[in-house]
Amino acid sequence: MGQKKYRIGVFMPTWVGDAVMATPTLRALRTGFADANLIGVMRPVIRDLLTGTAYFDESVAFSKQRTAGLPSRWGLVGELRRAKLDAMVLLTNSMWTAAVSKMAGIGRLVGYDRDARGWLLTDKVAMPQLAGAKQPPLMPAIDYYLKIAVHIGCSASDRRVQLAVTAAEASLGESLWQQVGFDAERPTVVINSNSATEPARLWPAEKVKALAYQIADQQSMQVLLHCGPAERELANALVAEVNHPLVASMGMAQQLPIGLTKAVLAKADAVVSTDSGPRHIAVALNRSVISLFGPTSPAGTLTYNVPETMLSMQLNCRPCYAKSCPLQHGDCMQKIEVAQVYQALCAAVRVALAA
Repeated sequence: MGQKKYRIGVFMPTWVGDAVMATPTLRALRTGFADANLIGVMRPVIRDLLTGTAYFDESVAFSKQRTAGLPSRWGLVGELRRAKLDAMVLLTNSMWTAAVSKMAGIGRLVGYDRDARGWLLTDKVAMPQLAGAKQPPLMPAIDYYLKIAVHIGCSASDRRVQLAVTAAEASLGESLWQQVGFDAERPTVVINSNSATEPARLWPAEKVKALAYQIADQQSMQVLLHCGPAERELANALVAEVNHPLVASMGMAQQLPIGLTKAVLAKADAVVSTDSGPRHIAVALNRSVISLFGPTSPAGTLTYNVPETMLSMQLNCRPCYAKSCPLQHGDCMQKIEVAQVYQALCAAVRVALAA
């Protein structure tokens, strides 16, 4: 009989963008523990996001809410016991993920010593601090996650985020291109002006329409408005109002899985996006991305792939990180002008097409 492989669980971040920014850490763990089995513990959408990659040997999916067929947070205790993990790497900051891992009897728990959970951890990673400061400095999430891998002996030399598109996912993208009448040979721009939970990050719909029309009319490029299920009706309505044969909505697809998002972004020559999950997916697929920042700061989400073009307004009130504008004007997004984005996009497309 062969020797039992060491089994390492990795508790993945909740949000898509954070999970993407954790991929350099997953690669570091995969390389640093090449002889171990890595087991991802994650929401189904994160599991689907990582489909096609080789980061994990197995996965344990859960739902924060009660969902048929999936364990809830506390139901994870039994699932993790059955997984027989030797260690858990916590890429989450929460108390509950540390508590569930402890209750599951996992012998080694590695994570940041924060949110009063240090007593649950066997390997406490110190929070980065500025000398004499009460709060930790804002550091890129990619480096924040990698610091955990370094703590347990892995290399942090490769900081590129990385995802994959499977053949099945690529087929979804091809089907959508056919459905909306796009030419596979014509350059395409994808515009994403969505945010899963924070309306303050949205770029005004009127500006999205104006940009889409200008790209199609002046550059003769195809424009696809990206959307999730919650934004389907808005994206379809905006395309109807633009009324240009080269502008279409992803909302025409019957289903909108994250695999289709990956396929769509992989087919784009350039992507315009708010600071949200699709921005990070596009970066991980090495697209040219123009990122629009309102209440958030680029400092916390810097990336190291194809350089992004980051646009924002210099206002005294930003970054505030509020979900809705505390001053009720939303100037940080409202004042990013169409001409500014269009100019940056044209430059990015020239570079992308020349590559």
